[in-house]
Amino acid sequence: MKKLFFTLLFLAGIFNAMAQHPTCDGNRYKNFAFGAIDSTINVKYGQNYTMNNVLDTLMMDIYQPHSDVAAKRPLIIIIHGGGFVSGTRQSYSPLCRYFAYKGFVTATIDYRLIDVPVFDSLAITEAMIKAMSDAKASVRFFVEDAATTNLYRIDTNYIFIKGGSAGAVTASQIAYLDSSDSIPSYVMNLITANGGFKGNSSTNTSYSTPIKGVISYSGALWRKEWIDAGEPALFCAHDELDTIVPCNYGLSKAQPFPVYFYGSCVMQQEADLKGVYNGIYINNNSSGHMAYFGPTAIKDTVLQRSSNFLYDIICNNILSSINNQENIGSKIQIYPNPAIDKITIECHQKATIEILNIEGQIIKTINNDDTEMSIDLKNLPGGIYIIKAKTDKEIMVKKFIKE
Repeated sequence: MKKLFFTLLFLAGIFNAMAQHPTCDGNRYKNFAFGAIDSTINVKYGQNYTMNNVLDTLMMDIYQPHSDVAAKRPLIIIIHGGGFVSGTRQSYSPLCRYFAYKGFVTATIDYRLIDVPVFDSLAITEAMIKAMSDAKASVRFFVEDAATTNLYRIDTNYIFIKGGSAGAVTASQIAYLDSSDSIPSYVMNLITANGGFKGNSSTNTSYSTPIKGVISYSGALWRKEWIDAGEPALFCAHDELDTIVPCNYGLSKAQPFPVYFYGSCVMQQEADLKGVYNGIYINNNSSGHMAYFGPTAIKDTVLQRSSNFLYDIICNNILSSINNQENIGSKIQIYPNPAIDKITIECHQKATIEILNIEGQIIKTINNDDTEMSIDLKNLPGGIYIIKAKTDKEIMVKKFIKE
């Protein structure tokens, strides 16, 4: 049975209708809100030299909802997989189209692939750094456009980066690797040689590369500790027994030499530890690599979970920093936690209480007129649950454990 583990440790969630994105209408971003899309193919966004010293022109294909009148739209940049040695941006065009129908502007990008013989993991690391440089240039392309001609009408506060396999590895490093991290010297040397943390794949380096969140399909980090509090939100999907990119910390079998990754399972745990808003879908007992994109039902589930995750960030004003928990924690208290037979909820004002399971399904709804109440848990199986306390102005979210 396929399980969704949606992690809310340290989650601070405020759902304030007044603060949601102006394009949110309860349908867009979650469902297919448009009947047609427009595409702009072969847009140059940068150039740089490959490992074999060949000048590579970097192109992207851009997809937009047809007849969209919104002044500012969220953007998803998608990075293809292929182990840093193969793959094309066109292979992710269907994914771009899927999310464009839901109201996003999307782009699938080129990046430089390895074009020299590979004998050790250092070459894979260099390829990853070059891919990061290229992808950051693609982000700056849209940030510059928003500041100048505004052709694509991007809301630069809502730029998401998504990838599969090597593309997800690249996306994750972009979101979480920065100068404040503890970085091995061999990685730092490669970063320095490739233009520093901004990269050198375009000349518009005066523009920033803001990332709101990451969608990682079978991705990984070089070092789990690169995830820090207050950094971009993270949604992962992974096959539980993947041997190409392990879900836990482990050796990748994609290469004949040792390459170790911290996969989605560890990234999710680290995000929990650091208070980074996150979710994860595990394709249980599967030893494939991105095998969840095979069966239609599982693929649809992963894509819809991805959409819901982005929708909550854009339209439900979910806050990702652990610092925000302190602002909400004083408003709703749950005890005992963990609990056995019952819990007591104290709220700063009258609220409607919902109990949800970890898949987001509502188990029980209670309309309460008091600021303190007790809830019987005897009929609930053990596990992790979520309390939502809804007032006229906000929804406060807290996790509890039933033993």
